[in-house]
Amino acid sequence: MPPKKSKANRALGEAIRAIRSDQGETQESFAIKAGIDRSYYGALERGEFNMTVDTLMTVADGLGVSAWEIWKRAGL
Repeated sequence: MPPKKSKANRALGEAIRAIRSDQGETQESFAIKAGIDRSYYGALERGEFNMTVDTLMTVADGLGVSAWEIWKRAGL
């Protein structure tokens, strides 16, 4: 059974995907740059996991934005 996707997890994933796409990065190139496993990163973008604060900070740092920017873009 696939993991249950909460609205908040989906919204964060969509916001992260949008920022990454706007920067012209692929999932794979971004995951390598940020030091995150590619398949795990893809699951984060799909909202399949609860992201820890540490992971959110790692993603935000890799994107060159604040965690607050991601949160705000997600509408949370």
